[in-house]
Amino acid sequence: MSGGHFDYQENYLGYIAEKLEQDIEFNDTEYDSSKPIDTPYGFQHQSETISYLKIMVDELHRLQELLHEYDYAVSGDSSIEWFLEKARSVYRRKAGGD
Repeated sequence: MSGGHFDYQENYLGYIAEKLEQDIEFNDTEYDSSKPIDTPYGFQHQSETISYLKIMVDELHRLQELLHEYDYAVSGDSSIEWFLEKARSVYRRKAGGD
């Protein structure tokens, strides 16, 4: 069976990452009540805040990817060895290697 170990909730991490990316993209856009209600605007965060948001986006995508690989492994679509290979690669990157 393909996936489903987490009831596909790992995809919600991608949704959160996308929302953070929007906050980053539109950060400098001020709210304007004369524009349509669905016009994106930002929160005018400081650059340090934006830097941390970018790190969070990257970590959310990595975690989503690893959860997906683990999901496949325990569902029989791949193997724990493949999951471990991916996990080692991701955490080695995070630690400054590769």
